[in-house]
Parts: sequence; structure tokens; C-alpha cells
Amino acid sequence: MYKSGFVIKTTADFDNAIMFGLKTEVWQNGEIIDYAGVIESHTNDSVTFMNESKYLKATCEFRVR
Repeated sequence: MYKSGFVIKTTADFDNAIMFGLKTEVWQNGEIIDYAGVIESHTNDSVTFMNESKYLKATCEFRVR
């Protein structure tokens, strides 16, 4: 279902990534900017990872590692 490279976009995708503990990368402008790890939480605007890093959904892309 969620293969490596899958782009996490929808609320359901983010909820499932949290539930299944999917390791996630953060991309911006076509380049990886962080191998962030597991998502802790998300809002309509941002994604927070277990390592306490936080990224905006409007400017970043989140992909399954």
C-alpha cells in the first residue's frame, strides 16, 4: 500500500503514516532536505516528527522512505 517513494498528501495518508509508524522523508523543490523519520502529528498546515522537527505542508513534500 505505502511503498518507498509514495507521496503522503491526504489527511488519511498522514493518519495512516502515524498509525503504521512509516519512516518519512521531507522534500522541497525536488531535493531531499531531511530524513525526518516517523511522524508524530499533523495539522492542516504542518507535520511534526518524533525528532521534534516541524515542516509546512504548503512548502514541503512528504514521501515514504
